[in-house]
Amino acid sequence: MPSLKRHLFPLAGVVVAGVALVGCTGGDDAAPTTASPTPQPERTTPAATADSWAGYFDDVVAAADVGQYLWQAWGTFGDPGGVAPFRSENRTVERGVYDVTLRCAGPETVTAQISTSAGVAVGDPVPFVCGASTAASVTLPDRGMLVYLDSDREPGAFLMQVAPAGE
Repeated sequence: MPSLKRHLFPLAGVVVAGVALVGCTGGDDAAPTTASPTPQPERTTPAATADSWAGYFDDVVAAADVGQYLWQAWGTFGDPGGVAPFRSENRTVERGVYDVTLRCAGPETVTAQISTSAGVAVGDPVPFVCGASTAASVTLPDRGMLVYLDSDREPGAFLMQVAPAGE
């Protein structure tokens, strides 16, 4: 083994010196090194199409008196190519009777399903005509309300407003 140590120690010194030299830049007068850039494949992303229904009911919501509604939800069914049903839930709505007003624009009809937060349907799914305001009286047997609106993949906007009955 003594001869092995004699060969390894000088070799270790050469490795340490080599590692130290790798980090050297050679000072200010050293020629700069340039690496040839690696070619990257050209990437294209499809142009985003703006949702023409965005902000459709903003003025109606802004015109509502503070406290007029217990809960409001509005928006669109999604960007072109990404239209989907809308689902909104408010677990703080106590059991009782509520007036739910639904409005939409874009598709001919939208189907609404109202349930408790526990998933118990409150009535049957109701199709309502867009361009008109549809009001329904809803009796919640339990705390929490879930509203599901489906435009059947048609782009458009919606507005949902919930108030205690008679207010």
